[in-house]
Amino acid sequence: MLEFTQSEAKILSQCVTRFTDAFRRDVADVIRQEFRGYEPPEVTELIGQLSLLGRQLELRPPHAQIHDTQGPLLKRILIDLRRDSATAIEEPLQKAVNAETIRHLRREVHGLEQLMAAPWFAATRALKVPQLTDYMSIRHAEAVMPEAPPLRPREYDEKFHILEAPGLFLPDLAHYRARCALRGASIAVAFIDIDDFKAFNVQHTETAVDLHVLPPLMESIEAHVFAHGHAYRFGGDEYMITLPNATRAWAVDFLRALQERLARRRYRRVERSPTFSAGLCVADVDCFLTDREIQGRANLAKNHAKATEKGSVATYDGELFRPEDLVLA
Repeated sequence: MLEFTQSEAKILSQCVTRFTDAFRRDVADVIRQEFRGYEPPEVTELIGQLSLLGRQLELRPPHAQIHDTQGPLLKRILIDLRRDSATAIEEPLQKAVNAETIRHLRREVHGLEQLMAAPWFAATRALKVPQLTDYMSIRHAEAVMPEAPPLRPREYDEKFHILEAPGLFLPDLAHYRARCALRGASIAVAFIDIDDFKAFNVQHTETAVDLHVLPPLMESIEAHVFAHGHAYRFGGDEYMITLPNATRAWAVDFLRALQERLARRRYRRVERSPTFSAGLCVADVDCFLTDREIQGRANLAKNHAKATEKGSVATYDGELFRPEDLVLA
């Protein structure tokens, strides 16, 4: 049995209600509307399970007890609600400078994260709930679902005009993540950083590096990513890559191939080609991270690669994306 305190049960009860409302609105009601009142039996069954789970969580003296078989459904609810809650506070958090204000904004997310830190969560596989694409084609599902953020017109970095502008990264990630979710596909995000760039600049001068090294290096990155995803310039030595429909193994191989490609590249007046370290964060459909958090986890993985073994690719083991989960691929 899974046991929860009264305060935990209260949080979970609210989550069940919100999840049920969203499932009815986004799946059950849409299917009923599109198919002349039809409600698939698995949809009816899930709504019944949610109702039963909600009633169990309302019985709290002194602990709420939930059967282990409800664990997969609870995990699905927590994943979805944690991501929604964290996304909702990202904009306010960008404005907040007061510690108490930040604690207030993060209070709900913090409560969900505490529940997700319990051993049962890591040991449980999230329940696969009915999706629109179980009953209609992807094209029709996309037509009736809330639209994914559209791809914005392409803009390029203001200095070299080779890679895409950093302001496109988060909107692009939101667009592809929504479309990958419909297809049950993961999306990979890589943060790459040229190793020892300051020393490289000092050795060859910034002028020579800007003229003879960075343009051909970025052209190689653009060529490697072409038709696979998007590459963005975030600074003189930092770049982001978005790879829709990419597994972790495929993305690791892709980044290693990019490292080999750049190692073979030759530059005028430069004897040694620069190397780069990469941090990789792969988000599948069950990932609870927000888009901005995926970017941050890729950055953290890049820092781990540089600190552990320059020229390597670092990523995460497991689904919690904690610092202790970082490994070299």
